[in-house]
Amino acid sequence: MAHEDQCCLSIIIPTYNRSRLLKKVLHSLENQDMDTQDMARAFEVLVVDDGSNDDTASMVERFLETSTLSVRYYFQENKKQGAARNLAVGNSDARFLLFIGDDIVPDRGFIKSHLDFHARLDNPEKSCVIGYTTWPGDIPVTPFMEYVGEFGHQFGYSLIDGNGPLPFNFYYTSNLLVPRSALNLLESWFDEDFDVYGWEDIELGFRLEKEGVKLYYNPDALARHYHAMDVLSFCSRQMNVGRASSIFMKKHPELKWFLGDEHQLIENAGPYLKACIQKYFVHFMDKWLRLPLSHGRYRFILDTHYARAALDHKT
Repeated sequence: MAHEDQCCLSIIIPTYNRSRLLKKVLHSLENQDMDTQDMARAFEVLVVDDGSNDDTASMVERFLETSTLSVRYYFQENKKQGAARNLAVGNSDARFLLFIGDDIVPDRGFIKSHLDFHARLDNPEKSCVIGYTTWPGDIPVTPFMEYVGEFGHQFGYSLIDGNGPLPFNFYYTSNLLVPRSALNLLESWFDEDFDVYGWEDIELGFRLEKEGVKLYYNPDALARHYHAMDVLSFCSRQMNVGRASSIFMKKHPELKWFLGDEHQLIENAGPYLKACIQKYFVHFMDKWLRLPLSHGRYRFILDTHYARAALDHKT
C-alpha cells in the first residue's frame, strides 16, 4: 500500500455476547492482503464490549497472546451500539474510522480496497464510503435473506446505480468508512437516545449530509454477514425499528416523509392481523421449501409490522 493513510485507520467493532463470531472477524482482519509489517502500521482494531456476559473478554485476551494484530479492548455496561461506537471514536486518534459489526467478516482485500477507493475521491475529507456486505457461502441463504440483503429493509445494494453520492439512508455501519474530519463537523457522534435497535447510523448519516458530507459506494470492499435470519425474526426486528422511529421523528420531524407520516402509518398498519397470518405462511415457504415469493409480499409483511410498532410508540 503506497499511500500514507495506511497508518491512521481504526476499525471499530461493538460487540455483545458473540465471542465465537467476533473471533472469526478478528482472524479475518489478521489475514488481510498485506504483509505483517504493513499490517502493524496500517490499522488498529477497537473492540467495545457492550456488557457481554459470555467469554468475550477472555477470548480477546487469548487471541492477543498469539496475534500480531493491534487490538484495544474496552468494556462498558450495556448501553447499545451507538454508545459503544462513541466510546471507540473517543479513544481513537486515527484519520479514518471503519465501522463494522461483530458478525461482519471482511474479505482479504477489504481494507486496501476501502483506502484506495477513498483516496481517489475528489473531496476525501468530506466523503464517506460504504462497502458491500453480502451473505457468506457457508451458511444457508433463503430467498427472503436475499431480499432483505439487497432491496432495502436491511441493505439496499441492488437499488444503487453507480458509486454515488448516495442519500443518508445508506449509512450502513456494518461496513462504513468515515474520515475523522467529517465527524468533526458534528456537535455529537452517534445519538445515544436510540436505546432500541435501529436508526442511530441513519440519523448520523442525515446530520452528515446536512453538513455537506457525501456518501459513496465501493462494491469491492467486500464483507460477509454471518447472521442468518428468517421472516419471523426479521418481523421482530421491524417492530424494534418501528419503535425507534418515534425517537428519530422527535429529533427530525422534517423526515416524516421518510419515517412515515401518521396517515401512511395508519394505512400500512391496518391489515396487521392479515400480515401476522401471512408471515407464518411465508416463513414456511422460505425456510423449509426455499421458494421465493414476490417482493411485494415481503414488503407488505415487513412494512405492516414496522407501522404497527411505530404507531404504538408514537407520542
